[in-house]
Amino acid sequence: MTDTLSKITHWFEALTPQTLASIDAVYASDAHFKDPFNDVVGIGDISKIYAHMFENLTNPRFVITRTIEQVEPVHEAFVAWQFRFEWRGRAFDIPGGTRFVLNDQGLVADHVDYWDVAELYERLPVLGSLLRPLRKRMAAV
Repeated sequence: MTDTLSKITHWFEALTPQTLASIDAVYASDAHFKDPFNDVVGIGDISKIYAHMFENLTNPRFVITRTIEQVEPVHEAFVAWQFRFEWRGRAFDIPGGTRFVLNDQGLVADHVDYWDVAELYERLPVLGSLLRPLRKRMAAV
């Protein structure tokens, strides 16, 4: 792992409402961010997404479990993670991954998250009771 990617992954693992102020050390000002709920451009809107996470979840944190990196021809990486948090007294541990494309300054220019929203929804009382049987019906094994 390059020093650049190491800096980025450490920032994510140490992310708090206080460290969010240093977002410009990781993201380019015109960075693109996409996850299952958001698709925004600009460091201001990306910062709002993380702030919203801290406002609505208890103890949210990312645990990086694996990284794959390519420097040429474009500096990009895939980072696997576990997103751990509590919501309404229930603990969640959601696996996922992020594809980062870095610019020439080593800042995140493109951030796309990949994770199964159904894993979250299945744990919610009303939606979960509808989705769990559907997932079982659709499974091959």
